Amino acid sequence: MAAPQGPVCELRLLTVHRYAPGTRKLGAAPLAIEHLGRRGKPVKKMRLIPAEKAFAFARKLQGTPGCTVSVC
Repeated sequence: MAAPQGPVCELRLLTVHRYAPGTRKLGAAPLAIEHLGRRGKPVKKMRLIPAEKAFAFARKLQGTPGCTVSVC
């Protein structure tokens, strides 16, 4: 089996958990779960995107009130 010669890009899943306004996130169930695609827009199914883009979108959404961002 041959090893890849070029640069390898890891693939990740980016998920945004949205909570109702005024609730504490600790122990609360999320109101909605969104999966983001390669262009940074919500998609219905989980999509694998390059790790570099996933972490860039997560940094951009990091301080948004009422949501938690996770990269898997």
